[in-house]
Order: sequence, then C-alpha cells, then structure tokens
Amino acid sequence: MKARLFWAILIGIAFFTTGCTKSTDLDDLIGMSKDIQELYYEERNSGEIIFDGKVWAKDNQFKYEVTVYDNNKKIDTLGLLTDNSGKRTTYRIPNPNASSAPSTGISGTFQGIREDSFLRYIDRIDLEKAEIVGAEEVEGRQSVIVKTNTANGVDPSKLWIDKKTGVPTKIEFAENEKMVTSLTYKNIKIGPGSVSDQEFAVPESAMILE
Repeated sequence: MKARLFWAILIGIAFFTTGCTKSTDLDDLIGMSKDIQELYYEERNSGEIIFDGKVWAKDNQFKYEVTVYDNNKKIDTLGLLTDNSGKRTTYRIPNPNASSAPSTGISGTFQGIREDSFLRYIDRIDLEKAEIVGAEEVEGRQSVIVKTNTANGVDPSKLWIDKKTGVPTKIEFAENEKMVTSLTYKNIKIGPGSVSDQEFAVPESAMILE
C-alpha cells in the first residue's frame, strides 16, 4: 500500500513539474523579445502570389518594402516610410517588369515596432493553448517550433522561434486544419546598431505616391 502511494505521489510530482517547466520555457522564450527597439529582417512567403519584404525599425522610425513576383520576375516594389515626426510616405520603385496599372501604395499607419513587425505574432501567442512541439534550424538559426492550436487563417497556427533572440524565423497560417501559407525570415538583425538612420530614407529612384 505504501509502495503504491509512493509511486502515485512520484508520478504526480513528475507530471506537475513537467507541465510547469513547459509553460515556463515557452513564457521565457516569448519574453526574450520584449525589449527590442531596433531590428531589420527580410521575409518571403509561400503561396500563389510570391513576395519579398524588407523591414527596418528603430524607435519611432519604420520602413517597409515589398516586391511582388510573377514567374520569378519582379512585378512591383512598393514602400512605406514613417519618420521620427510621424510623417508617412508611400513610394514605388520602378522596374522593367512593373505593371502599367497605377499603384496606390501600402495602406495603414504606424502603430509601433511590435505591432507592425513580425513581433506581433509573438505577442499573439496564447500561453493557455500553445505548446512546444519540436526544434529545427531555419536560415541558420536554431528555432523552437511552437504550435498555437489556432487555425483561423489570420493568426499563425505554428511558429518557429529563435532560441537566442525570441523572434520568429518562420510562421505558418492554417485554416480548417489545412496550411494556407507561410513566411520565412532571414538576415535578421536585432538590437542597437542593427539599422542606421540613413536607411530611413526614400530611395532616390523611387516615385512618391503619397
């Protein structure tokens, strides 16, 4: 009887400890990126419409460029710049394969580094639902795979999070349990010195849209 009670208590302690460790590990991983105020990264999606994106962010300065491809040819490159004063500028970089249709630029206003960069996906993880399901290297970064148990097509269903910095290296979106698209991040730079003030400028070859 005493032996059974001992093993029951031991198993209960092991279960409780494992659960707490898992939650703490995920919480710590998510918390690693909380103080980031400066970053740069590039992104590429998988899907019917392929695009490359670049993001520069430093305090209240933000710059985003996106290039859309068709059959591996650049179709259009659009940019959005927000400077320290809050002034917003949208622009278009002409290229030989650019569509002839007029572009209206990228819409939206700057909400802050976390909300406008890939950090927003970290902030949306629900610790009550999410779980660590593995690990994998993505673009040279050892990453923890987090399943969010969300499949609404809007929030990521799965994230790969860099073990050293806590930022995403890849995300997947699913709807009705089926993967819809994914984004992979590369050339990530985090922290002071990642971006120079000179990079927050409209390229000389660009056409100002707004």
